[in-house]
Amino acid sequence: RLCPPGTEDEPNESGLKFYEDVLTYLNKKGIEPLVTLHHYEQPVYLADHFDGWYNRKVIDFFVRYAKTCFAHFGHLVRYWLSFNEIDSVFRHPWTTIGYLSARYPAEKREEMVYQSVHNQFVASALATKALHEMCPGAQMGCMLTKTTYYPLDCDPRNQLKAQARNRDNMFYIA
Repeated sequence: RLCPPGTEDEPNESGLKFYEDVLTYLNKKGIEPLVTLHHYEQPVYLADHFDGWYNRKVIDFFVRYAKTCFAHFGHLVRYWLSFNEIDSVFRHPWTTIGYLSARYPAEKREEMVYQSVHNQFVASALATKALHEMCPGAQMGCMLTKTTYYPLDCDPRNQLKAQARNRDNMFYIA
């Protein structure tokens, strides 16, 4: 609603009004909003024309979008998430990073996924920096889908397997 193709210099005014009304209503009712900036809705235009999060340019589009949200809604929102389920990139590459698997050879997938999530980390850091500058006291993080893994039993192989899966989780929380 705010930036349908994702590349605009100016946001959609009716989208701004819609979300301002929603957030104002929530505040009026005593509900503390938690706003997610990227929740599986990357504009298809960015996937089609920029290869989604694989392209470094998408970082700049996201930061501009985030700053627009902070400027218009920062007085109504204290808690923000930059990315929903940032760790689901291998499970859901289309919705998480805009990766169109039919365009690329299978052997390129891992490189594209890691480059894309790197770009999301950079975008999250830059958006968080902008949030702190624009909305003192506001907080931001990313949302993860996985929880702590526990070994099935005390068998050392299961212990190592659980440790390895937990290390994979830790990649996304740095």
